[in-house]
Amino acid sequence: MKILFWFRQSEATSKNENDPFGTIQCRIKIDTQSIEIGATPVSCKKSAWNSADQIVLGSNLRSTNFNKALHAISTNLSRLFDILSTKYDFVSPATVKEYYLSKKKFIYTMAEISKGYFAHREKEVAKNIITQSTYDVNENYARHILDFCATQKLVKPIQIPPTFFTDLFNFMIDDGRTGQRMARKIASFAKQMLKWAKKNGMSPKLSCFDETLPGKNDSEDNLDTTHLSIPQIEKLYNFDFHALVDQGIITKQTATMLSHERYAFIFNCFTGMHHVDYTKKDFLLEEFYGALFIRGSRYKTKIRFSVKLLEPAVEILKLYNNKLENLPIKSNQKRNETLKIVAMYAGIPLKLTTKVARKTFCDLALNEMLMSADDVAACLGLKSTRHLKNYGRIRERRLMKTMTSWGELKQAS
Repeated sequence: MKILFWFRQSEATSKNENDPFGTIQCRIKIDTQSIEIGATPVSCKKSAWNSADQIVLGSNLRSTNFNKALHAISTNLSRLFDILSTKYDFVSPATVKEYYLSKKKFIYTMAEISKGYFAHREKEVAKNIITQSTYDVNENYARHILDFCATQKLVKPIQIPPTFFTDLFNFMIDDGRTGQRMARKIASFAKQMLKWAKKNGMSPKLSCFDETLPGKNDSEDNLDTTHLSIPQIEKLYNFDFHALVDQGIITKQTATMLSHERYAFIFNCFTGMHHVDYTKKDFLLEEFYGALFIRGSRYKTKIRFSVKLLEPAVEILKLYNNKLENLPIKSNQKRNETLKIVAMYAGIPLKLTTKVARKTFCDLALNEMLMSADDVAACLGLKSTRHLKNYGRIRERRLMKTMTSWGELKQAS
């Protein structure tokens, strides 16, 4: 970028005047493009301006201050261009002018980038590009990212190292916050948010963008289909948290709260509801030939579904006066935190989450009730069986029940 100062005669001065008065203007040029920045605070006689050396002539204090002002303008424009060059692949003269005259902010903090990105996501929710549920999940991801930045004292994106995503991935696992699969998702979301920041002028191009995301892509071999077995469901259902009160381990209030959370979790093990569906409780209970069904539409996919409630779910409903609205409600984050405590006291060797409840439903439906993949996907609110592998897989128990012996095949023929 070239910076040029030039003399412009004042309109109030006669054109016939031999030594007119005027102001010093500033122009910048990048490659073949140029633009006028405008007038500087420097003014002088035409004879006092040295265009070759780009200075005001004279040894008095006024001339010295004018030259200092021009030097400061040149330095600020050069520094601005250097910073913008790290943010954009090409910096036009118009971009430099916009930032310089408006004093537009270009050094943002990670917190400001997060805030700006979620303002953008709110608009996407309003346009139905993403669901509120997706927005909430992303907010949880951002919370972990900002926690990591705080521990590493990464206030601004220019401080981010080339290994940022790997460091974040390891932090999530080492801090006991999540497993590898979720850690990868959070690292991927961090990259998505920072690339949005660069595109919108809130971050320079970062060296970590060239880093390969840590962890493994979802595949048949590493998909997390963690679920409860039938004995574990029974153990959790029958566990007496109030016995811990008698032993002085927890308070009565805590025992009551943990009992409610246990019932909410198990109810979803038998309905396959996503947490947002469970929270909204926009469903109907209907009897059909003596059986109780829960019917409605999934919030995220709008797909209608119908699930028969097995005995444990029916008994749980009775505890809440057979009203869905009476079932205990908590935010997804707080529920997952509480479920860790539930699992610890009940002796369940798994990290319980609301997602594990859906996976438990999937496993029961596929491998114990022998429902078809299409029916299970419909109950989970999936548009097809494509993503069913994220919730459960066919296991040997199902194959033992469905694959007949050679002797039975011969007899049937």
